[in-house]
Amino acid sequence: MKETPLWYHLLRELAIIIFKGLFNIKIQGKENIPPKGGVILASNHLSYLDPIVIGLLVSRKINFMAKRELFENPLFGCVISKLGAFPVRRERLDRETYQRALGLLKKGKILVLFPEGTRSQKGNLGHLREGTARIAVRTKVPLIPVVIRGTDKALPRGKKIVRLARVKVRIGKPLESEPLYEGKDIKRKVQRLHQRLERSMKTLVERP
Repeated sequence: MKETPLWYHLLRELAIIIFKGLFNIKIQGKENIPPKGGVILASNHLSYLDPIVIGLLVSRKINFMAKRELFENPLFGCVISKLGAFPVRRERLDRETYQRALGLLKKGKILVLFPEGTRSQKGNLGHLREGTARIAVRTKVPLIPVVIRGTDKALPRGKKIVRLARVKVRIGKPLESEPLYEGKDIKRKVQRLHQRLERSMKTLVERP
């Protein structure tokens, strides 16, 4: 079975046409995403449009966590599940979700994570949780920082109608895992990788 089904490719191509027309999307650093193998894309979170925008970056199907409440509507839950979403409790990362994330990466899939845990209130980069770094440590896959700008203008919190806006995506260099994982102090390694991710994302945010 192919990793990315034909319908996903067709839907992605349609989304590219629509989104480029509506949002004049600019992408920097796309070459930093490897063409194969497990990888984590760690992005800031401004809008419900963010997973769609990230899905336009690569031809491979992405997988991402979505708050459990979004699956309460059976039809909508079915649709986003087909697009690669799986439920997570926002207050904590439960064991089932954690194991599913590990399994996807070990199978060579792309996993999109939003370390802030929720959408930003004011558009700035919020506090990052350590769960993203912990998953990277366990799976030893590249951790790639991503910063999105403009999706909060395209679909603000509390709004249902998409607006015209300029969207920019900056993709940082991979934070390779192997050099960090020698030894047995996992907690310290998670903290170190988390700090590197914070610095990388702040740098991308501040870049003109």
